[in-house]
Amino acid sequence: MKPVDAKTRWVGRAGLLALAAGALAGCGGGGSTNTTPTAGTLDGTVAIGAPLVGATVNAVCRSGSASATTDSNGHYSMSFVFDAPCGLTAVAPTVSLQSLALGSGTYNLSSLTQLVVQYIASQLGLSTSALLSGVTSNAAVQSALATSTTLTNAENAVAGLISSQYHVTLSSTAFVTTAFVPGQSTLDSDLDTLQSAGAITSSGAPATALVSAVASAGAAAGGGSPGSPTGGTGGSGTSTP
Repeated sequence: MKPVDAKTRWVGRAGLLALAAGALAGCGGGGSTNTTPTAGTLDGTVAIGAPLVGATVNAVCRSGSASATTDSNGHYSMSFVFDAPCGLTAVAPTVSLQSLALGSGTYNLSSLTQLVVQYIASQLGLSTSALLSGVTSNAAVQSALATSTTLTNAENAVAGLISSQYHVTLSSTAFVTTAFVPGQSTLDSDLDTLQSAGAITSSGAPATALVSAVASAGAAAGGGSPGSPTGGTGGSGTSTP
């Protein structure tokens, strides 16, 4: 595709909270855990099948923040002093996408990462915007994102829903952290296939029905209710946090 020119059952929740508690114990406490921000780099690709060129990528972390602009391949990179986790948002004229970063490394923003954010937010009983802003001060959010298991489980759940509802098998379930170049990767081809299948709208935002299914699955895994699912903003539509 041509480049696109720039900018949420009790047992399940108990398991997630137990995982979070274990992570807290491992790092010495609850929300009062003292961590030291260090210099690191976040990079990745912003794409909806086509790269989002000139999109603004904002990172807001437990400590520290930064922004960057994507290049002609939709790639962004930012080096700064921070303490993870981080909430990531890419803003372009046609769509806004969200993702998460658990430390220095590669973290993409795509229609698929938007669904991962929705799943984890619903699992914790939050809106996607509350999840991303919660990285700075919400102990439950910080705890849940202290382990990569939360991210991996969400990726697997999203891939499973896509397979069952759209009969599309993703080339990889590690779509948040796997580096790729649009037009030169099976991960990019997955996004094209999903758009053809109706799982992604022409603007690049996940289809409303898929967002709702992901929100319901996340809520069921967390023991809550899906509330008001929020997907990426497509075209003139606006997400409601």
